[in-house]
Amino acid sequence: MRARIALTLLTAFAILAIGFSYQGYRDQRQPDDPDWLLQQADEQAWLNDWMSAAPVYHKAELLYQQRNEQAKALYARVSQMMATSEMSGFAPQIASLTDDLQLPAARDPDTRLRILTIRGMLETNYDAGLALKTWTEVGELARRQHHYMLASRAVGEEGIAAFLLGDINGAQEKVMKAYLIAKYLGDPAARVRYASVYGAGLVELKKYDRALKPLDEAIRVANTTKGVAYPSIAVAAKIEALGGLGRYQEAISLTNDAMARVTARHLNMHISELLRIRAGLYERMGQAKFATDDYQAAIDIDKKVSDWRGLSQTEGSMAALYVEQGQLQDALHSIEDAIDANKQIPDELYFLPRNLSIKARILARLGRTRESNTLYEKSADLIDSLLEHAPTANVERELITSLQQVYAGYFDSLCTQNKFADAFRTIEKARGRIEAQSLEHIEAAPPRPASDIDHKLVRLNLALLNTDDPARRATIVDQIWETEGRLPSEFLEGKTAVDPVSLAQLQTDLGPQQVLVEYVLDDPRSYALSITRTSVNRYILPPKQALEQEARDYRSGITQRKPDLALGQKLFQQLLGDIPAYRRNTEVIVVPDGVLHLLPFSALMDGPHYVIESHTLAVSPSGTVFHILKDRQRDLDAYSHPYVGVAAWTQVRPSPFERILRGVNGPQESEFVALPESKDEVETAGADLPKPSTILLGADATETRFKELPLDRYQVLHLALHGYVDPTYPDRSALVFAPEQNGPDDGLLQVREIRQMRLGASLVTLSACDTGVGPVGAAGVNNLVTAFIDGGARSVVSTLWELEDHSTARLMTNFYANLKSESKAQALRDAQIELLRAGFGPYFWASFELVGEPDSLLFGGSNPPSTTHVAQGQATLQESGRRPL
Repeated sequence: MRARIALTLLTAFAILAIGFSYQGYRDQRQPDDPDWLLQQADEQAWLNDWMSAAPVYHKAELLYQQRNEQAKALYARVSQMMATSEMSGFAPQIASLTDDLQLPAARDPDTRLRILTIRGMLETNYDAGLALKTWTEVGELARRQHHYMLASRAVGEEGIAAFLLGDINGAQEKVMKAYLIAKYLGDPAARVRYASVYGAGLVELKKYDRALKPLDEAIRVANTTKGVAYPSIAVAAKIEALGGLGRYQEAISLTNDAMARVTARHLNMHISELLRIRAGLYERMGQAKFATDDYQAAIDIDKKVSDWRGLSQTEGSMAALYVEQGQLQDALHSIEDAIDANKQIPDELYFLPRNLSIKARILARLGRTRESNTLYEKSADLIDSLLEHAPTANVERELITSLQQVYAGYFDSLCTQNKFADAFRTIEKARGRIEAQSLEHIEAAPPRPASDIDHKLVRLNLALLNTDDPARRATIVDQIWETEGRLPSEFLEGKTAVDPVSLAQLQTDLGPQQVLVEYVLDDPRSYALSITRTSVNRYILPPKQALEQEARDYRSGITQRKPDLALGQKLFQQLLGDIPAYRRNTEVIVVPDGVLHLLPFSALMDGPHYVIESHTLAVSPSGTVFHILKDRQRDLDAYSHPYVGVAAWTQVRPSPFERILRGVNGPQESEFVALPESKDEVETAGADLPKPSTILLGADATETRFKELPLDRYQVLHLALHGYVDPTYPDRSALVFAPEQNGPDDGLLQVREIRQMRLGASLVTLSACDTGVGPVGAAGVNNLVTAFIDGGARSVVSTLWELEDHSTARLMTNFYANLKSESKAQALRDAQIELLRAGFGPYFWASFELVGEPDSLLFGGSNPPSTTHVAQGQATLQESGRRPL
């Protein structure tokens, strides 16, 4: 409600905000009238074209001085500073503006506001702590003087400062607010800036695909709006995004074009930034000499203008390049310069952890181990302080991934020192962190009630499903993106992460035949940490890049039903074969890293046999999550509802809704065909488990009916549905329920909704395509499975690729029959082996994996007494297991 009122007020006052102060003279004044000149310059400056505005401001200043109008002369004088700000140091300019605020002429409200605005712009490029205070004051003064569009821009600038100070939550909220106001109330220059900043933030978090959308928008608006300045921030960020995607020639071409533009205008900071970005491109292309030259040229400019942030970033990159080349003394000199630069802006945290870890790595290689350990610890602590302000699980994942070299570097160093307990603790601070936090705080945090924004997302998703028109779909997708940016923070905001489980405690959690293998992928070498009740050992593996490519290739061969068995043997030997504890034990818990999350370990080849033939396998997001789930046994009396099965896509002939869903997955369309055997699948599973069971079939299997069930009281949830994965926006990944007419839901149970559930299930089975797939990073994989664990499930059976309906139904029938007497992991293994022995290749059974707690018997070996219930008036629970249609 408050947001709507604010937008209404801003609309009413928008006409007052075309410029900053002196407006309305276009028809009445002449070119030699300073008021007329000031208006012209203000309009150019409002479009961020300060270079063109500067000579007009200068002429107005001289005329005001002749008239002895000191307030307006001061306004015009300080307005010229932005055109030359990058040609000298920021500190003296900021000091000069601070002195100007003490002049009698600065008592004029408009002049004071202009001085503060210019100072805020300079401080944003110099010291975010100072900038935040100044922009807060600008916003207050602007609102008081009815300059509401300037007030909106001030909010966006506060967001930029907040990001640099580590307040990710405040940054996202403020920048998105400024962007939306600029877009819908017609402030193109601000729209360019905040779309640029949002995209640049995504680039910094290595979300290159996602970044291109806002960056392209910023560039398009700037190119199609007369007078708007060249979008240098968006262009620079797009170059980095293209480089991150491996599109080097496009990136170099765009860099050279941008360099010509900014060099002509002597924009030193932009030149420096482009040099740094191009150096990074050359480095990834293996052209170290060109990279070194560009880094050094950027450093020279940064020193000239006292750009401490630029120095901190560029000297750090130069140091990392020197380390790769073995020039440790040069690297040490550069990284110390980077850290010294950061001391000039002590409130800005983002680049400091990376730089401290680079110095720690250098010191370790120089034999200064104790100093190295201290720096690594300090770096990890700084990351913790950043993560405490992450507004969502996704942002937290992205931050961990962007700073993963800190954790991997410290892990490597501690392993080299044979400090395995400390090494384990270090990597566990990142691995599975989101799931551990969610499980720790789930009971204390009530579900977030649906907001107006949630309801709007439902309407937009339904609109997307109901149109095949490409232009209309593009518009709706844009609206979804904007609306998602306004979602309230998740319940994890402000919650501290649980302490990682100790190595000693994890060892006591493991069974006598269990080995937990935790992988850490890095370059130039990777690791496997093998943990049993009585032993801990570290094994060196090939580099991350090589392992991940081999894992992709092997997975691809299986999904094409042409597995490369020799490659499967090679991967087995690298990942498991050299670990003696694997041979001595029969149950393996894998904690993957990177692309290994998508590798079917069960289908690796141990000689002529698949791993599944000799070992039971399970996956855990981390050792800490394994410990929490193992420790969180639930009393069987807490389950009043043993089983719910859902199968929506049972029609032999696709429904209109299924046809509409083609294209929901974006460029790679997937048809949501009927799954007729899913009906028998969920009914058979229900028949094998204690009664009463709840089964929702066909048109009854809607998202609304599912949500209305007492889900915290069900022991087993079996969802035989279609699923889709959105790797760019993982929160949009969803399970697809049956369509409903005029209901409150859109039929898409998305990741963001699953995280908010309060489940008590011992087992969730996602008998749907690709449910185990999602973006991978240092914190783990972000997908439907981890969302269910976040929501409280103890174990999730998921899939790594598309399923075949008949073999899936057969595997699931055997799985549930086995559950009557076997643990969850053993029941799944035996069901997979049955398909293998029946002649089915790994495509049909290796997709399934169990994530979470693998050991417990679902019903303690016996079934609880049967009772009859009514599920909130929606579903009559019957012995037969089927709801009447």
